Amino acid sequence: MMQVFMSDMRKIQGTWIPWLLVIAPFAFCSVQVVNYLTRLEILQPLGWMGLMAWTNYFWPVTLILGVSILASMLSGMEHDAKAWKAILALPLNKWTPYFSKFLLLFVSLAIFVSFTYMGLIIMGNLFGLGPTPWSLVAVQMFYPFFASIAVMVLQLWLSLTIRNQAIPLTFGILGATLSLFLAYSPSLVLKLFPWAYVPLASPLNEGNYTQWPLAGAILGSIFLIMGGLHFSKREL
Repeated sequence: MMQVFMSDMRKIQGTWIPWLLVIAPFAFCSVQVVNYLTRLEILQPLGWMGLMAWTNYFWPVTLILGVSILASMLSGMEHDAKAWKAILALPLNKWTPYFSKFLLLFVSLAIFVSFTYMGLIIMGNLFGLGPTPWSLVAVQMFYPFFASIAVMVLQLWLSLTIRNQAIPLTFGILGATLSLFLAYSPSLVLKLFPWAYVPLASPLNEGNYTQWPLAGAILGSIFLIMGGLHFSKREL
């Protein structure tokens, strides 16, 4: 498993993926910097809670889009090179390439979230928002990340099983666009869709927001097993 994972790591070294993991957090934080520079006298008195509130408007959509784009890029490398038949012909369990891709997607997104977390901490201190609430910022960034695991698995499965990456990307963009509507709809049924878990995992929400990262992880684990079973039986 680790040999396949390290091989996948080497494959992305010559791609845009490592750069994307740096550029995307910078771009996300830059949007907030511009927002504060234009309205500093209004936003600065709100302190860190104000920054977290503004972050919460953009973070769920950004995170789901990041999941969709990275899943497509990781899978597209193998589709473009027509490498799946060669990979699955190797003397290894057919589950291994599938789980390796998921692990690489998870680690890549964890790096993206960590860089964004550090960027927001630096930004908040530069604008003098008060004592740093390390745990609040961490929960605001990482709880939605863990809540997005089910979406990660779905997007990866779509990207691995469909050669035309425009289809899973469209699916991901649609999910990101609808995520806030699903989360804050009065219908309890709509909150059961995994895209709703990401915005609902924010600590700024009333009620038990801690259940959504757990729900995302549990549902994601179920989807991962189901996707692995399907992938291992496919003829690519």
